[in-house]
Amino acid sequence: MKKNHRIHLLLALATLSILNGCASKEPLISTEHNTSSGIKVPFVAPRSDLCGATSIEMVSSYWQSITHYTPSLSQKELDARTLIPTKGGTLQIELVATARANGLLVYTIAPTFDALIYELEKQHPVIVLLNRSYSWYPLWHYAPVTGYNKKDQTILMHFSNQPNEAMNIATFKRLWERSGNWGVVLIPPGYMPASASSKAFLRSAYDLEKTGMRDNAIIAYRSALQRWPKDVDILFALANAYYHSNKFTAAEKYYRKLLSIEPLHPLALNNLSDLLCHTSRRNEAMVIIKKAVSDDMEIQSIINATQKKILKGCTLQASQKN
Repeated sequence: MKKNHRIHLLLALATLSILNGCASKEPLISTEHNTSSGIKVPFVAPRSDLCGATSIEMVSSYWQSITHYTPSLSQKELDARTLIPTKGGTLQIELVATARANGLLVYTIAPTFDALIYELEKQHPVIVLLNRSYSWYPLWHYAPVTGYNKKDQTILMHFSNQPNEAMNIATFKRLWERSGNWGVVLIPPGYMPASASSKAFLRSAYDLEKTGMRDNAIIAYRSALQRWPKDVDILFALANAYYHSNKFTAAEKYYRKLLSIEPLHPLALNNLSDLLCHTSRRNEAMVIIKKAVSDDMEIQSIINATQKKILKGCTLQASQKN
């Protein structure tokens, strides 16, 4: 896209002024955090309008170098999925969808500086969105944050043409705030973001399942249970994922574990009854479905339909997988 030379020069000078802003005299990293943290994220040279694709590529290469993770997409596929020619770049929704297609769980961190630092301390690079200019003429840029130095009050990023460029934290925070402090951790299934909450992580894992990566989602749910072993929503999601994968023994195990914590969970009772009926245990299914009651009309209609199906007799599943 052609830009007016005068405006471009003005914005370049304004950006230079922003990047060279005065440093805060107050410490910006709290004393609870480590003095510094650096993550060995492989550097990929920037490609025009493809900072989203290169950011995913760099973070994916990092996880490939230290885990058994293998990226699902080539560089060419990353570029094609992220670049929107009419926008001259990548929207957040494309970056997130492409990262999932590359086999990574995408977790949006809380929009706070502390959440960012917690991830960096755990050696989790964070892709952030920065506006290097003003709201009325934004210059958006994605970059992986690779570390920080509390003594120097700097953030390290693969920001442009050089790896691990140091930026004053006060300046970084101003540029980051313009995107609403948007940042994502891309992490292989089986690993947990340091700052994760159970509800937010469950949404991220379920989003992975909705893309058709159910096996990866199951790995993510199981890792979540290691941190939150009695979370009924995670147990329910895991049981459902196993059931939809025809892994009935595993599904039953987690439905029953959920019900040992919350005995009257109506949908768990419903789904367990359905499973039992389809695995030739119709009488037990009827006993359990009679316990399922809900004030929610939609849920109750599901329960009623399951009860009718049990009364008629369910179709036997061809095979039962463990």
